Amino acid sequence: MRNRIVLLSKDVLRPDYLTPYGNTYWETENISELAAKGTFFKKHYTSAPSSAMSYTCMFSGLNAYQVERSKYTEVDPFCQTPTLFDILEERGYACHVIWDKRWFENAYRFSRSYGSQNTNFHNLQIEQTVGPHKINAESIQPGDDTRSIEKVLGALDDSLSCDKVFVWIHLPHVLFGRTGYGSDIDLLDHLVGEIRKRFDDDSIYITADHGHMNCEKGIPVYGAHVYEGAARIPLITPRIEDRTYVDFPTSNIQLKEIILDHKIAQPDYVFCDSQYYAQPNRRLAIIKNNYKYIYNKMDKSEELYDLDWDPLENVNLLEETIRDRDRNKDYFLQEVYFYPFLKTAQEAYSALSKKRREIWREGAFWEETLRIVKHKGRRLLGM
Repeated sequence: MRNRIVLLSKDVLRPDYLTPYGNTYWETENISELAAKGTFFKKHYTSAPSSAMSYTCMFSGLNAYQVERSKYTEVDPFCQTPTLFDILEERGYACHVIWDKRWFENAYRFSRSYGSQNTNFHNLQIEQTVGPHKINAESIQPGDDTRSIEKVLGALDDSLSCDKVFVWIHLPHVLFGRTGYGSDIDLLDHLVGEIRKRFDDDSIYITADHGHMNCEKGIPVYGAHVYEGAARIPLITPRIEDRTYVDFPTSNIQLKEIILDHKIAQPDYVFCDSQYYAQPNRRLAIIKNNYKYIYNKMDKSEELYDLDWDPLENVNLLEETIRDRDRNKDYFLQEVYFYPFLKTAQEAYSALSKKRREIWREGAFWEETLRIVKHKGRRLLGM
């Protein structure tokens, strides 16, 4: 392992914001060079499309359903298994976290998976509040404020006084001075360029905690759903096992192994959970090869998508009929949708739904009873 390691992640960073993943607006020169020299993950997923849950999974190496936390609430320090921070600290690394101060005030309390009290936190003011985190209703005016990058670099330079150092830099949804999701990718690439002056290329890892829906399926943000926009994230690492790319589904719980052992294994299943097991509006996605299965706890409905055939998840293969709103009529799905692999899809559904039953757990009796009562009450009220 290198003596200097930096993990750079950005909140709500969709893969398609970056040139290696097909973006044609931004030219992410530095990120593209790292992707070309390293290993580029094509089908990488978060274990949870919300920040604190994602951090917990990413640093512990556990899926959300394996974490002994039933609800999204303030927690004690994580002790279920050694985290990435714990292991690196034991190996003599000084560990640093560089992020916006609001993440320390909020997400920190709901995860606490950052090693011992020796971890150094650099809590900066670099966030532009937008979308669900916007403070007021005033329109945001565009700017080109690069002071956020200067603050991050100042904190990064302060962290490099030790011989062995691990730095996790987590950028906010939008860097201060920009107006919305995806508007600051040039600043991200500029920061990567500055990091490359301080770290060897084979010590830099780039990823996200989760994406966001970008108004796909009429959903503007993230957190409640496990569709591709929110669940699929980028991952670019130093070259692993002479692989230029990884094209099978992988999970962010594998990041610990990737950094520590510099290897990647193909998992049997990849999981993405919108909530912990006792929460009412939990949605669980299970991915194997090109099929993605979704279970909705609230109404016990199921979805199945062939991501190769239907990457935007437009057609739930488990539906027998589909509604034609123009004609106000239902049609049999197999009569109006050309899909030649229905038998294969049924086999995938059997395997994926079986795996869901194997891992599924419920909250305490009173928690689940209250959930059902609230759900029925909302339906009666037309909510």
